[in-house]
This record gives sequence, C-alpha cells and structure tokens, in this order.
Amino acid sequence: MKIVVLDDSKTVLLTIQALLEELGVEEEEIYLFNDGQSALDSIEQSGADIIISDIQMPGMDGFAFVQKLLLLSRRFVSTLFVVSAYEHFRDIDKMKSIGAKRFIKKPINSKLFNHFVAPEIAKCKERKNGLKPSPYPKETAVANPDTIDYEHLALRMGIKAKYIPRLIQSFLGESKLMCEKLDAAIADKNYIGIEHAVHTIKGSAGNMQFMELFEIARLVEFAAQAEDESFAYAAHNEEIKAGLADIIRRLPEQSSAL
Repeated sequence: MKIVVLDDSKTVLLTIQALLEELGVEEEEIYLFNDGQSALDSIEQSGADIIISDIQMPGMDGFAFVQKLLLLSRRFVSTLFVVSAYEHFRDIDKMKSIGAKRFIKKPINSKLFNHFVAPEIAKCKERKNGLKPSPYPKETAVANPDTIDYEHLALRMGIKAKYIPRLIQSFLGESKLMCEKLDAAIADKNYIGIEHAVHTIKGSAGNMQFMELFEIARLVEFAAQAEDESFAYAAHNEEIKAGLADIIRRLPEQSSAL
C-alpha cells in the first residue's frame, strides 16, 4: 500500500501520518510531500493507492496538482481526498470543477477522517491480506487547562499519546518560523505573504486542537485576503506569539525542553 500525503505544513503532515498509523498503516507506506511536483513525480513513478492533498501551497498548488493527477488517470477520483477549510467555498467549487469529489474539512476531525479514509485503507488491506483497520478511539474526561494533558489531546486528535511530543515540537518550531515571516510580511504590507504564513499557522493550530490560536489566525487570514489596511496585523501576530508561549508554559515538566 502507498498513501501520498501533500501539505505545506509539516505539523499537518505529521498529524495525518499519525492518524493513518492509528488506522493500521505502516510508516513506510506513508509518503509525505510539501510540494505538488514532488508528489506528482512519486505517483508517476510508482503509483498511489490513496492520495490526501491540501489546496493552498506554494509552487504547484492543489489545483494544479489535482488537475495533472486526474490527467494521469481518472481512477484517482475515488481515492483522492482534498483537505480544505470549508470557509473557502470558491476553492471547493473550483476543485469540483476540476474533478475532485471527496473532501475533508480542516481542522481535521479524527472521526470524520476515519469515516472517509478507513474504508479505502480496508480495501487496500483486503486486496493484500484481508486485515481490518484499528477501531476508533473513545472520548475521555476533560483535561486540566493549566497543563497540556497528552492523553486527552491525543484522544481529541484521534491518535496515540506517543505522537504528541513530536507534533507539538513540530508545531512550535513551524509556528515560530511563520511568525517571523509574518513580521516581515506585515512590515512590507505584503498581503500575500501575510496570508500564506498565517494560513500555515491556522491549519496546524486547528489540527493540534489549539482553537484559540486557530481563531486568531483565521481573523488575520480573512483580513489579508481583503487587503484590509486598517486591520491590526502586528497586534494579532503578538497574540499568536503569546499563545505559543502559553503552550510552552503549559507543557508537562518533562517536556519543557521542547
């Protein structure tokens, strides 16, 4: 089995990888890409059983990727999942016009992800050896808000707690870099740069269930898309940085080095 996952956010890629592993997919069966051309080259070379693709990416974006993918073979229509924030309805409509038919909403909900993707994994496994995917995780009690509870966060995300330290480390590193890019883009009044940087933060924060950061980033993204000169971009970026600092503060003591 070969599953191709395409997203410009490392944190989102690792989140989807964890979800797939929870469904019984082996790590070596998951191929992660952050640009469309590399993913397309891999598929042209050795095919793919399931493809999960973001839309907004630098270089070859999701639209160009899906268009070229479906030119390779129309059979990918049934095993291609496009991941998108549903507030971008024009993106969804455009994807549908290209030929995409299956969509997964961001932030990724583990139960919905499993609902759509698990049957395709099961088909692949049945073709190979008849194995069934892992059962869905169960809900648990509310976590302590003063400390990030890895077990609770993992259950909300639909993965095992062992993945959480790596995902948080990736999220914090990626978001710090995006905040630096935001600073530069804000100084230059580069609305496209602002939108791209904050879109990455928004997607990663949503998948990590850090919803306050997700909402702040979404506001900034909407403002940048509208090229709203009156919006307080710098102040909101400082709020994002403060949110990241709060996440670090709430990490369990043994993880404070992240």
